[in-house]
Amino acid sequence: MNPLSRTPILALLIPLIAGLLLQYFFDIQHWTIAFFSIGAVLALLSYFIPAPKRFQYRWLFGFGINFIVIGIGILITSIRQQETSFIFPLEQNAYKAVVTDIPEDKPKTIAYKAFLPDYDRNIVCYFYRDSLQQQLVPGDEFLFKGKIQPFHNMSNDFDYASYMANHGFAGSVFVGSKAWQATDRIYHTPKIYAQRWRARILEFYQSLDLSSDQYAILSALSVGYQAAMSDDLLQAFRTTGTVHVLSVSGLHVMLIYAMINLLLRFIPRRSRFYVLKPIIVILLLWIYAFITGLSPAVNRASIMLTMICVAEIFGRRNYALNGMFIAAFLLLLYNPLSFFDVGFQLSFLSVFALIYLYPKVQKLITVQNKAANLIWQSFAISVVAQLATFPLCLYYFGTFPTYFFATNLVIVPLVTILMYSFGGILIAKLLSLLTAFGDSIIVVVIRIVQILLNLLSWSVRFFESIPFALIHDVKINLFQLFALYLIIGCLSTFILNKKAFYLKSALGCILIFIISKIIYL
Repeated sequence: MNPLSRTPILALLIPLIAGLLLQYFFDIQHWTIAFFSIGAVLALLSYFIPAPKRFQYRWLFGFGINFIVIGIGILITSIRQQETSFIFPLEQNAYKAVVTDIPEDKPKTIAYKAFLPDYDRNIVCYFYRDSLQQQLVPGDEFLFKGKIQPFHNMSNDFDYASYMANHGFAGSVFVGSKAWQATDRIYHTPKIYAQRWRARILEFYQSLDLSSDQYAILSALSVGYQAAMSDDLLQAFRTTGTVHVLSVSGLHVMLIYAMINLLLRFIPRRSRFYVLKPIIVILLLWIYAFITGLSPAVNRASIMLTMICVAEIFGRRNYALNGMFIAAFLLLLYNPLSFFDVGFQLSFLSVFALIYLYPKVQKLITVQNKAANLIWQSFAISVVAQLATFPLCLYYFGTFPTYFFATNLVIVPLVTILMYSFGGILIAKLLSLLTAFGDSIIVVVIRIVQILLNLLSWSVRFFESIPFALIHDVKINLFQLFALYLIIGCLSTFILNKKAFYLKSALGCILIFIISKIIYL
């Protein structure tokens, strides 16, 4: 049976995406009622068909539901667009704001993401360094006076205004040294609590004897804080095709999930207490999501794995692909604009490849030796993940990391070890509070982590220094993007099924791709 046929939520996800695309590009919110009406009429009509012909016209109910879901997609997208529309006065005005995230250091300013309760809008506040008499933290309320401006595109290559709108921000403001004042009020929401815990972890890292690069990599890998990364170090990760490891995402959550399952192996499957295992996994996964600031990427992976654990609780067969589509459906219902986030697209494409394609690729070669099999599995993971994402990277960034196969074979295992060592830091810290010899343990653990961080940094910079590590200026258009995915899909199916039809289809798509490149030169 085709795995895609066992994912019923996909039948709802596709019309939902169709609805949000229609609203995003064509602004047809005034047609929402028409989609709901047509859908309701078709669905109800299917119940009035005589019983002998009901099976023949069963498609009416399906079409009706599709029209309703398209209408839902249009409606929720228009609501989100209104939440990021610019509605502020064009002159200076007084505002009340709440800090919602950890501040980010810029060359001359410090950027705070803030929420304006009176306007129900999110903005970015830029404070000049000499104007901050005190450091604000998530949840702090402050008053300021300034002129909020809409976002403007700084170049033709990047739609910065749409990027910020898709991330939920309506404008930005520069706040002068005497134009703001903190209040004593603190807001309390789950998101703010999560950011406060994330800030405490970063303060703990700062108390350790780490270099700037070590602190930056540790903060990025464990809690997804990239603001401390230097430009040259960040570029090194981009050049080697390993920048994905710096964003706390599905990879990191999967590693945490694997570690929790390993620690809970003592609970046998046939035990009456086995039901506690998925419950504990869900609880610990969301604790990790909480301390990483409840970022969208972590939420995506946590929801997917939660669905898998829930299926296990009720004795259903684990099916990760359906869990992934459920996670996508729920997240797009909550925020349809996240569909246009590059991270969202790359995350789901890579997870889809790992769930759907990796098991098939991994079976192509049977390796008896355990060490060699581990290398083959790492190579297969790297290949399928890059195959799924590199056309999208070409479309958005126009660059291709030449040595991504080799770098991922080195970097991903290192990141895996580091992710597990972060748990060692927390355990050692706990022992230092409970036992007399705990301080010695934490010194040893931190030293091991420093060695691993240095090895990771050295490896990335080494691969970056190899000639032709990054190919530039290979950006493609939307038509060529779909052509590339058709080529990859046809070639993959040919390799797995050995049918000539798919090879001929792949060659035809390659010819179309080459012609399109010649036409658009």
